[in-house]
Amino acid sequence: MRVILFDIDGTLVTKVSTDAAERERFRRAVYDEVGRSPPIEPWRYDGMVDPQICRFLMIDVGLSENGANDHLRNVIDRVGQIYMTTEKRPVLNNGVGKLLEILSVSSKPKLGVLTGNLSVVAEEKLRLTGIRAYFVETFYSDGYFERGELVRDAVHTCVGKYRLRDNESVTIVGDTPRDVEAAKNNGAKAIAVASGSFSEGDLAAAGPDAVFPDLNPRRELLRALDLEIA
Repeated sequence: MRVILFDIDGTLVTKVSTDAAERERFRRAVYDEVGRSPPIEPWRYDGMVDPQICRFLMIDVGLSENGANDHLRNVIDRVGQIYMTTEKRPVLNNGVGKLLEILSVSSKPKLGVLTGNLSVVAEEKLRLTGIRAYFVETFYSDGYFERGELVRDAVHTCVGKYRLRDNESVTIVGDTPRDVEAAKNNGAKAIAVASGSFSEGDLAAAGPDAVFPDLNPRRELLRALDLEIA
């Protein structure tokens, strides 16, 4: 038994199809709450979790850490509300649909998502791209301010729920060095895909178990996911 947890933005879904809505939801949420518009170019927060980004953006516009914390709950709630009213068309990355089809008919892995998105945002992306039904486990960033803590709890939950041998029986698939580092720090297997903002070289430097250009279901990727190939 193995559990495979996929990041969403840049991994399952193309960055180009989500970036505009992502940046606007954060910009408007901070502006609506504190009356100041944060800088959103360049996007520096790939691999962070949404509550953490909200806090950093408020500090970017001049609030103290305590001041940011005072407004944080309202900004987080507003981020989700804005996303649901924003026009958006998330698009699956190359090979994702075919890979999920292949994995879904295998008896070996349980599939899940592990994302820095808030639950309301993540669920909408999965719904709009038509892939929600593939995932039996979901780990979202509500209540988390560090990706490592989210990954820690996700791995612990999966190991206990499925009586896995160890943390390495959980594979985390992501497109940023932060995804890789959080997986390795928690004893999980890390597979990196260069379908987001980072090159294969950037990702390899973080020390994943394997790096691929995308999630096209080539034989090497299926082997890395521990799928038996005839």
